[in-house]
Amino acid sequence: MCWHVIASVLVMVTQTAGYGPEAPVSTIETDGVAVVDAVPTYVEFWLQARCQGNTIAEATEAALRFEPAVRKVLKDAELNTTALSFTGVAVPNVQRKEAHISARVRLSASTYMSAEEGPRLFALLCDKMTGLAGALSCTIEGPELGVDDKESIEAAAIGRATEKAYVPAKAAAQVMNGQIVAVDTVSVYSLVWNKAPDVLATQPDLKKLTCTATVKVTYAFSSVGP
Repeated sequence: MCWHVIASVLVMVTQTAGYGPEAPVSTIETDGVAVVDAVPTYVEFWLQARCQGNTIAEATEAALRFEPAVRKVLKDAELNTTALSFTGVAVPNVQRKEAHISARVRLSASTYMSAEEGPRLFALLCDKMTGLAGALSCTIEGPELGVDDKESIEAAAIGRATEKAYVPAKAAAQVMNGQIVAVDTVSVYSLVWNKAPDVLATQPDLKKLTCTATVKVTYAFSSVGP
């Protein structure tokens, strides 16, 4: 995992109480922004069927046949899924005599990580999934790249952004002849996947996903002398 860090600073000073009687205590607020790169661990597609009939009961019967049909075409195509799940049958409007059902198909992304053959194999996978959707008379969405341990990546980004917020806060305290004495609050403003700032390329790609954390940290600081 590699780190790409961007820091932006906003400093605000206010008087506060409760940090001791000897010296007045003020606060400094700084923003920290950090971008964490992660290697994709899975690729996901959604197959969405809208089944019609002369009656809602007939449409529902068609929707109920969707799950075994999906399982069969995936097996015949020799696609080894790491996860396969289905929504329940939904009837969105009684006047349309339709029943909807969707399948989420997840596969390991490790096959597509090699620099030379990975993109070609990934393209073949996308073509194969499109063909399966045609055979099932359903629509397809994807591909979506993701990571299994999303929470740990987000926690790492927050931690890194918080670290970066300290540097400008310390510098601001020194300019005002003070020192940081405590952390008041850490507020997470945003966690954004695959929209890293200053990156013009399409995100994500087969090599990496990005998680950008933006935090605001409030520090208490006190004067160290006249």
